[in-house]
Parts: sequence; C-alpha cells; structure tokens
Amino acid sequence: MIYTKNEYVRGSQCDPEVKLSVISVLELIEDGLTELLGSMHIDGVTAMREYGAMWVISKNTVRIRRCPEWLEEFSFRCFISKHSQLRLFIDFEAIDKNGEPLFSARVEICALDLETGRIRRPDSLGFRIEMEHPQPLEGLDFFRFSKTAPQKQESITVRTMNLDYCGHCNNVEYVKFILNRYPAKHFTEQRISRLEMHYLGQSYEGEVLDIEKLGGEGPEQFFITREGKNVASCSIEWEKR
Repeated sequence: MIYTKNEYVRGSQCDPEVKLSVISVLELIEDGLTELLGSMHIDGVTAMREYGAMWVISKNTVRIRRCPEWLEEFSFRCFISKHSQLRLFIDFEAIDKNGEPLFSARVEICALDLETGRIRRPDSLGFRIEMEHPQPLEGLDFFRFSKTAPQKQESITVRTMNLDYCGHCNNVEYVKFILNRYPAKHFTEQRISRLEMHYLGQSYEGEVLDIEKLGGEGPEQFFITREGKNVASCSIEWEKR
C-alpha cells in the first residue's frame, strides 16, 4: 500500500529563511508514518490499545534537496518498502508541484511489548506481507557511526514538553537538543542536506542527558548519552546556501 497526501507550508512550520524547517520536515515524516500505519490499522495508538505494544523508531535517515517555501504546495507518499523478522522499513518521498524531489527518508521501526519491554514481531501487531510495497527508494542507506571517543559538549534535562504519548522523550526532541547548539546565523549560511538519527534507548522526564561530539572530517557526528550509555546518535551533512 502507498499512502499519499497533499500539503502546503504553514507559517508555524517555517525557519528564519521562511522555508519549511528541518524540524518540520522530521515532524511531517513522523506524521506520515503514523497516518500510513493508521490507514492499515496498525498504528502506534492501535498497537497500545489492542496489542499491548508500541512502535518505536530505531533509525531515521533524511535526504533534503530543497525545502519548500511558505505557502508552497507539495505532496508526499510513503510506504512499507521492506520488512525483516523484527523490523519494518518505511520510505517517504516529498515532491513539488512540478514533480521535482524535495526530500526523502527511510525510517526503521520495531515494536516493543509494553509489559516486558522485549521486541515483538511486526505480525503480532497486525502487519501482513501484502501491506508491503517492495520498491525502495534509492540513496537512503543507513550511516555507520564511528567508534572513536567523542568529546562532551553540554548537558540537558528532559522536560515535560519533550515527552510524547508514550511517556518518553519524542524522537524529534533529540534533534532539537543537537541543533540548539548552533547559533541562528549558522542556519542562514548553511543548510542541512542530510540528517540521520539512530535511537538506542529511551529517556524520561527529569533525566539528564549529555551531548557529545566527534571531531574530524566528514559528516558531523553527535551522541546523546545517559550515565555513559548511548541513547541516540546523529550525523549531519551541511551545504552552503
């Protein structure tokens, strides 16, 4: 199944350049994923209420060619491109009115049992093979993070408004924690062309997280840790505007 939707850029979604912000791109992808699963009655809310489980994003890679401007109309499509014994892979593509690509993404999700915390098979939450559209988009392979020791940058505390309906810190909030380290001027001079997040754990209200950064060339690599254990990893590639 392929889920499609027409959209336009609202004022609340704009960055200082009056274009769709990176955070809004991530939120659109997350909402598109939820609506796709909802159309098949296997979304996160259904998983909690009917199957005693929840879907969690384990990886998310986003490639941004162009961010549409305020009031610009565009459309997106998303679909389950692949599945494994324990994971689903969902591809997302947004295009403008002329059919030109704007941004694309691949999201890896898995299901966790609410009582035991163990990973559940997708078919135990209602997934069926006929829901898959096995034509994955190109150029969305996942990044491999370095094993080199990073340097601590700062510490942040998870607050109430960082939480989602599952009671833990929302995926997009981790990206905000990292991007808040840059001054506003940086975003007027450069734009993100690629961003990837790997989620290895969950964090909750009141917990203190450390943001660490790896030096060297290539994509910038950040690690969010709690008491020395990795919660999330982020890689960012920039382009001059």
